[in-house]
Amino acid sequence: MTSISATQPAALLILQQANAQPAETDEDKDKKADLVQVANGITGEPAEETLKAAFAVSLAFMELDAKGELAAEAVAFIDSDRFKVTDPTVKDTLKQLISEKGWEFMQLVKQQQEAHGGISRENLFAIVLPQMIVKNRDRFTEDEIELSVKFENKNGSVGGIIVLIPDSEGNSTYRDLQETIEREEILADKTGDRTAVSELYNELGSYLGAWSKAFGFKPDEPSPMFVDVKDILLAAWIPKPAS
Repeated sequence: MTSISATQPAALLILQQANAQPAETDEDKDKKADLVQVANGITGEPAEETLKAAFAVSLAFMELDAKGELAAEAVAFIDSDRFKVTDPTVKDTLKQLISEKGWEFMQLVKQQQEAHGGISRENLFAIVLPQMIVKNRDRFTEDEIELSVKFENKNGSVGGIIVLIPDSEGNSTYRDLQETIEREEILADKTGDRTAVSELYNELGSYLGAWSKAFGFKPDEPSPMFVDVKDILLAAWIPKPAS
């Protein structure tokens, strides 16, 4: 992974930003000299401003280290049996994106941590990884992408979600079926004839059943929740806290 090597440039950027002053005075030069000494572990009595800057650099390293750990966890999750995709190249591309676009990945992570508080890693990745695919759709197969995430529930049973992502042209079998059913429901309310609606529900059931089986969800286990990727941020499978 390249996320570890990114720590040095990030720290240098902080130092460069601290050094980018329009009119440098002798006092500024002294402070910069102090900062360089502190960064290199040279003892002394640096100015208060220098200590603050050095502390900021230290925090930056700590933050990057935490991001590196989370990225490593995401990569391990992608490689696990709990994360499955229809096209095996999707996994490789996702891992590459996390390495190349670590800041984008962490921005999505931060948004979900703020939205859901103490969100579990599996729920976090279930939301963020499909987002990474959508935001970088041109890096993946042109076909529709289906992925599943399995959860370990407290009682030991297995639940999960299956996320459906349209093809590169925006076409989605799942979305088309849902929209067609909605139209036929309106028509059936007017005519009283629900024949077409029943056939469509049977077709949808067969479609969902096929994907449940393909992703290894067993009949005696809780059925997975199907999620159109446009609704992924709703995270409807996460229990809402009691009010």
